[in-house]
Amino acid sequence: METKDLILRNWQDSDAKALYEMCLDETLRKSGIDFYNSITDSQNTIQRWKNDKGFKVIADKRNDNFIGFISLGGMNRYDGYMEIEYAVAARYRNNGYAMQAVKKMLDYGFKEMNLSAIAAWVRSHNKESIRVLEKCSFTFEGRLRKHARDKSDTLCYSVLREEWEGLSRLCIDIRTMNYDDIPSICRADGDESQKNIDYLKRQLDNQEKGECTALLALYNGAVAGYVFLYYKCRWGGLAGQNIPGIVDLFVFEKYRRKKIATMLLDTAENIAGSIATNAATLRESAYCNKIYLDVCLNSDYGPAQSFYIKRGYIPDGKGVYYKEKICETDAVCRNDDELTLCLVKEL
Repeated sequence: METKDLILRNWQDSDAKALYEMCLDETLRKSGIDFYNSITDSQNTIQRWKNDKGFKVIADKRNDNFIGFISLGGMNRYDGYMEIEYAVAARYRNNGYAMQAVKKMLDYGFKEMNLSAIAAWVRSHNKESIRVLEKCSFTFEGRLRKHARDKSDTLCYSVLREEWEGLSRLCIDIRTMNYDDIPSICRADGDESQKNIDYLKRQLDNQEKGECTALLALYNGAVAGYVFLYYKCRWGGLAGQNIPGIVDLFVFEKYRRKKIATMLLDTAENIAGSIATNAATLRESAYCNKIYLDVCLNSDYGPAQSFYIKRGYIPDGKGVYYKEKICETDAVCRNDDELTLCLVKEL
């Protein structure tokens, strides 16, 4: 099985050393993953996994390097109900690999194994894994308090076959925007004014300068929405603080409630996460593991406010802003598109 960057393949004896070293990672141990006393120990374990059709190595498509593993296993329910588990080695994280592997395994489970439901149980402190599940359209089902071996809570997620089949029918493509897209975007927006054209050109000029990534969403080939990710955002509540910022996430009305905003924001957050990880690896002073956006407070933006909160964005703690300045107590202002709340999320 293949994804854009990965191969999901069977286990080999040569994977023993990489498996042993990966499982030494304290973060993985805290997530509940098993560890091995020696390479020989991991080698013996691999012998049991070789013939398991639901247990795969996650490997780099370019060179077959071991990245992690992913599995579908029984939960003592019924034949069509299984649990998904996965792990990615520390140096390969924040590249979207877990999400690619999970989506491919869901395809395999529902199409090849004929499953009815796939569950995922994750410890409540494992924020990275929770984000992967949410981006892969798992539904949160409940919390088992002090259920895990470390006495943390276990969060229960699942996705049903009919839900995944519905998502699979969505033909959504996210790619980088270019100048040739401007006429199509303006037509889809119903605004072909010079002002709108100039606005889009400015964003693409900034992309050419290396200041941002402009992302375009296509639904069955038609322009459906866009977003701009600025690496060191100059606008909004946290402007000028070298923090990546989301600017103008917009989905055209006829394409809303089709997961397009989710996919645009997923892609933007993955890019921001990769930049943060690379900066941390190089020990650059500009390293930041956060991303922010500003959302208007008037009722027109109610759905957007709920959407961002559900994705883990929280207020920056400074109150509301008017025209990008903190609105002091008892200040008088209009509840227009200049009255905003700054929301921040850890990557």
